[in-house]
Amino acid sequence: MQLKHVQSLTQPSESINKVTALCWAPNGSKLAVCTIDRVISLFDSEGVRRDKFSTKPAEKGPKNYIVREMVFSPQSDKLAVAQSDNMVFVYKIGSEWGDKKS
Repeated sequence: MQLKHVQSLTQPSESINKVTALCWAPNGSKLAVCTIDRVISLFDSEGVRRDKFSTKPAEKGPKNYIVREMVFSPQSDKLAVAQSDNMVFVYKIGSEWGDKKS
């Protein structure tokens, strides 16, 4: 198998910004990437960032958790996010890019 670099999704930065989790939607239209700052970026199939949102802690207070895993629903309209504070949140992101998230 040969791999070929096509493009970078994010721009280089001065600080380290580790990726803690990523996943493709089953329909192939979205890529979710979470970095160490607990922000999830959603990219389209062309590699263009279309949306981003912050995750939330299990309890009020400081954000001292890491996103460990993410997975899309079979319909690609929800994103389950597992965190190191023993919490799993399911975010409704909608099936189209303009849909309201909750």
